[in-house]
Amino acid sequence: MRLSRLLPLCLTLAGCALEPDDPVYLSGTALAADGTPWSDGPLTLMRPRKVDAHVNEYGGEVYATRYEPWAEVTPDTQGLFLHRLAARDVGADGLEHPHPWTSVTAFQLHLPRTDGGRDFLAFAFSRDVDLPPLRPWESHVRTVDEAGGVRVSWAPVVPTADLPEPDYFVRLLGEDGIAWQVRAGSGEPWLRPELAEDFNAQARVQAVARGSRVWFKNSLYYEAVSESPPVPLPFASVAPASRGAGCALKSGTFSPCPFTDGRLELARAAIGEDVLPQELFFLLKEPLRPRRVLVRGLDAFGDVLHVEGSVDGKTWLKLGDSAPFPDTVASIPYEDDPATVTLDEQYLDVALSPDAPVVGRIRLWLTDHYTDGSSGMGQFSRLREVSVFGEPSGAEGLTPQMK
Repeated sequence: MRLSRLLPLCLTLAGCALEPDDPVYLSGTALAADGTPWSDGPLTLMRPRKVDAHVNEYGGEVYATRYEPWAEVTPDTQGLFLHRLAARDVGADGLEHPHPWTSVTAFQLHLPRTDGGRDFLAFAFSRDVDLPPLRPWESHVRTVDEAGGVRVSWAPVVPTADLPEPDYFVRLLGEDGIAWQVRAGSGEPWLRPELAEDFNAQARVQAVARGSRVWFKNSLYYEAVSESPPVPLPFASVAPASRGAGCALKSGTFSPCPFTDGRLELARAAIGEDVLPQELFFLLKEPLRPRRVLVRGLDAFGDVLHVEGSVDGKTWLKLGDSAPFPDTVASIPYEDDPATVTLDEQYLDVALSPDAPVVGRIRLWLTDHYTDGSSGMGQFSRLREVSVFGEPSGAEGLTPQMK
């Protein structure tokens, strides 16, 4: 059969691979903040490199992800660009080529910035694709002192072309990881000093618009991400009463405890064969009257967290419950390295009963509500840090400023 008769069939089925050197085009528009054509230099096309790759105990490859510059994309005087790649660069030739990337089809396209903020499109493609407009966000993030904390405000993202309305997230980033995270919607979240703790955290506001452009046999799914420059927080460093406390499961004791060590690394709540425990126990260094419990980066099977206290570890008293967990699958921040953050992480601030007694031990457990209307105990998978704030026993006579 002649090639001229095969070609229409190939295009219809979209099952024919390209030759390695065949061109694949990336096109789109870059705009300045005021909507005029971009004229401040080339854009940076970035790819995700595997970092610290090694084999885990199960024989699988484990690695961190770091996006690094790969090519420059230069818009014309109208802000338009047409960038050529080869089919081998994006796997469109269907052949295996050695490469250092976590994915051969994943890219980011960045506008240049020098103030610590970021504006980019994250997307995956293997055939010709036309991107949505790329435009910087003038966020004007600021903090305003209010009622013992600060309120964070910003200017909204300017609507552009067919980009969806973004979701906004406020993230407090410490040296070891995420200290706090909240989906803000279009509101102005209020932050208290305990959320920043002593993690030397700075606030960033992230705007994420997720969308798609669907064509016959070639669809584009993208995330348009803008992050504000880091904003310092006017908080004095405050450490929780639980810093350095011991922690355990019924099956054993963590030594040292990874959830009270003042680090924000994601750690498994597992000892031996107890890989998904139903309860976590914390032994405080000194008895106190607990006022709040903050749980950072909770990855669990459950939707409500319960806090209980005890003096002797035998009789447990209810101290407080969290609100039902929000649906994180529907809206989550963008993260460059999915190995460092789980999609279901919860950041919970549980206000405890004003009548909470003095206790020396804290117990956490979960309720998991099922689709059939029933419920059961949930299970812990991983978390970053648990912080207990309160008043020492005998502090009843202190003024609020002294507590």
